[in-house]
Amino acid sequence: MGFILAADTSGDIPRTEMTARNIEYKSLVYTIDGVEYPDNFSLDSEYKAFYDEIRAGKLPTTSQINTLEHEEFFESLLQKYEDDILYVTLSSGLSGSYESAVLAAKNLLEKTGRKIYVVDSLGATISQRKVVDKAEQLRNDGLSAKEAAAVLVDYVKHIQTWFMPTDLKHLCRGGRVSRAAATFGTMLNIKPVLFIDRLGKLPVIKKLRGASNGMTYMLERFKEYATATPHRVYIASADSDFAEEMRQKVKDARPDCDVVIGWIGPVIGAHTGCGAVGVSFESDIERPY
Repeated sequence: MGFILAADTSGDIPRTEMTARNIEYKSLVYTIDGVEYPDNFSLDSEYKAFYDEIRAGKLPTTSQINTLEHEEFFESLLQKYEDDILYVTLSSGLSGSYESAVLAAKNLLEKTGRKIYVVDSLGATISQRKVVDKAEQLRNDGLSAKEAAAVLVDYVKHIQTWFMPTDLKHLCRGGRVSRAAATFGTMLNIKPVLFIDRLGKLPVIKKLRGASNGMTYMLERFKEYATATPHRVYIASADSDFAEEMRQKVKDARPDCDVVIGWIGPVIGAHTGCGAVGVSFESDIERPY
């Protein structure tokens, strides 16, 4: 291996799979009823249980990984391995974890002389997962951490990710939409479509009536922007009733692509609530927003 690959767990790759793929990870945490839990899911049943708690009225919260926690994690890797480390984080547009990782890497470079390359995925859940997948490919191809980091900085700009939350009441409980917007939006069956933009933020791009129209809009963006080169496409699911339908739509449009459903884990699911669905794919052009 050309470097040691590590990531935080917002990419929602099952932890047993990360271990099998020789990917080290730092777990984020979420809090329910004042109790912190590590985001270390591997089983479908664990994700389902999390969303069942939301359905029961729980409102999870999340927090970033601070600098000290990153330093401790990186130090454990430096003691375990001799190679340089490449670390993929949750989008800097959604969390301060990237900045704390960069500071921790700088501190340890000064302290130990060892290099840790921190890559901002400018994404979350399935889009961060795509960055980790690419980083693994580069590692297995024998690139150095420095070389791989340079490739990934450009690669993330060409990942497009579209999301459709379906639970406006949950977004209201979390303070992300007003009570009036949630009430009238629910009455009118309005589904917002969000896009992870160039800054790694999640603005609302479109508001459509009905999940079917929302999925059609995301599918049209996939057809418009997806690269013609066959690649893996991820469908995001917050225990969504629409995930398989969305997967089939994408597969019908591009039978040459490998279309896989992936969970939206607790770090992002705490904000989307149940039922959200999304699609993440590679594009020849940089993100349009």
